[in-house]
Amino acid sequence: MMALGQQKVTPATASADRAGGSRALAMTLGLFIASFLVTRQTQVPALGGLAAPWSLLVAVLGLRWQRSMAWLLPMCAYGSLSLLASLMLGVEFANTIRFLLVTVGTLLAFHMAPAAISARLALVPLIMQSALIVAISLSLAVLQDIEAASAIRSMVLESNWGDIYSFDGLYYRVQLIGNALIPLLFLVSLWRWRQGLYYRVATAVALLGLVAAGNLTYVVVALVAILMRTWQIARRSLAARVMIGVVICAGLAVAGDIASDAFSKKFGANDSSMGVRFDQIDVAVSVWSESSSRFVFGSGLGSSFPDGRERAYSESQYIELQSLYLFVQLGVLGSAIYLATLAFSARECLNKDGQRIFWLYMLSGITNPYILDTNQIIAAMLLVCLFPRRTRVPTSPPTP
Repeated sequence: MMALGQQKVTPATASADRAGGSRALAMTLGLFIASFLVTRQTQVPALGGLAAPWSLLVAVLGLRWQRSMAWLLPMCAYGSLSLLASLMLGVEFANTIRFLLVTVGTLLAFHMAPAAISARLALVPLIMQSALIVAISLSLAVLQDIEAASAIRSMVLESNWGDIYSFDGLYYRVQLIGNALIPLLFLVSLWRWRQGLYYRVATAVALLGLVAAGNLTYVVVALVAILMRTWQIARRSLAARVMIGVVICAGLAVAGDIASDAFSKKFGANDSSMGVRFDQIDVAVSVWSESSSRFVFGSGLGSSFPDGRERAYSESQYIELQSLYLFVQLGVLGSAIYLATLAFSARECLNKDGQRIFWLYMLSGITNPYILDTNQIIAAMLLVCLFPRRTRVPTSPPTP
């Protein structure tokens, strides 16, 4: 005799459970491999160029075809027209198709069917990346060997892995390709803080990784996320809110000198981090000043970013302000369509926490190179699985 509320297990439901379990395992492995490729593709030459096609393949295979996907059609149409215009202007086909696929892929990834993935396994490559740069930063700080640090930096630069540098010989900033996913690790783990020791450890490792990466935007977003999360948890208690306010004031006072020093180093010279970004803004303004049609419709997907006073950008597919680069390609019209579609997709496919994490992640990369790219495809797929929008599932008719 069945207990009250207990559902009878039929061959059909058992088969559905097995199919769901197999799909969850496949999606977990797919996301694990995608993250591993992004974080390790520069160190292992055989993996080079595989991250984007693999991530797109996982997104396409996991698609849930539904009417909401019709909202992607305007962006697909505009992107296709932009691609044709670029080809007519002599832009290489490989560049145009790459930017089209990645741009559409960042939207398509939201519309995959959620799967009950193992987040603990899927996040392992991100934890490895964070632990790696923390270990490098601490090792160089402890060794205090300028020659060894210079040799390591030369190797990293020559191998196109990123950069490692220090202003004072103590705090080494380890900026490697793959770091762009560390803010995602931090945000997901922070929101899952209460779900076990794994996420608490992952949050701590990710926070140390953000510091080791030496990216001011990452740290600012992390602080904003911590404040948002603690306020959500403590909003039912007046004493907790007062305590949070005191901690915020104390933190701002302590961090004042550090922030002032960081800003002075970023803005202090033309070839500084922010100096290069302002140079890129000047280049974009110059392009739009020469042609109002380029401002409205863009210069075409895959078109090169013009050279500036500080650096030559035309040979690179990534620049410091990658979001500005895409804006130059799409124009204000295409960018408006893209952002509207992105906002709709996030709202349609993620719950409230997932939306908060996604926009914080976007904010972390808005002034950095590797945004609106493979990293974002992986982020969208991971968030859809971990923070899906809850829809009302029709109840099954009672089994006779």
